Amino acid sequence: MADLQQRSLLSSGPGVWERSGEDALSRRAFLGLIGGLTFYGLALNAVLATWAMQVHFQPGLVLLLVLGLGLPMAGIFIAGRAKTVTVALLGYHLLLIPMGLILGPILSIYINIGGLALVTRALMLTGCAVGVMTLLGLSYPNIFAKLGGVLFASLIALVVLRLVAMFVPSLAAAGWIDWLAAGIFTLYIGYDCHRAMAIPATGRNAVDVAISLYLDIYNLFLTILRLLSRRD
Repeated sequence: MADLQQRSLLSSGPGVWERSGEDALSRRAFLGLIGGLTFYGLALNAVLATWAMQVHFQPGLVLLLVLGLGLPMAGIFIAGRAKTVTVALLGYHLLLIPMGLILGPILSIYINIGGLALVTRALMLTGCAVGVMTLLGLSYPNIFAKLGGVLFASLIALVVLRLVAMFVPSLAAAGWIDWLAAGIFTLYIGYDCHRAMAIPATGRNAVDVAISLYLDIYNLFLTILRLLSRRD
């Protein structure tokens, strides 16, 4: 759901395909900034999730809605509409911090199900998928350039399936939905790497792409966790 919010809200701001300005970078520096921002976001999530598990953080329904929906949507909107890198980074942190805090209780559940080994396997598989798709996305951008519309339509279908599954127990237990989600988020990593090669190399665009990659990886990791827990 967060990934769909990101793609729709960022599209309401200045188009990343045309955006240029004084914060223009070399392509190498641009790609390095995207990688650094994405890694920073994931590392911050790891720190916050670890702290949340240590203090047994368990948000109530209202706080869960604020952390899981309100603040991330606000952060994504701010980042998408930002005219400076500083404001875009502020929006990025409004996404990162609540997502990291929520990750703690989620990981606690999976650790109770399959132990720390379950989370470790999910991390390794996610890392392998990210590495492969990053290489493919940067090496064969023309292939992924054709997938944008298909992936977005697939993402909408996935969100609809998730919503329907909340009221249909048999659908909620269907493992193929998680496999579909894993495929979508994996391909989105390659697509966003293609975007990084195609759009103007500016600081603001770097934040946009980093948000996309962060959400791709975050959602892929959680999906792999669900798949592994089903098997176990």
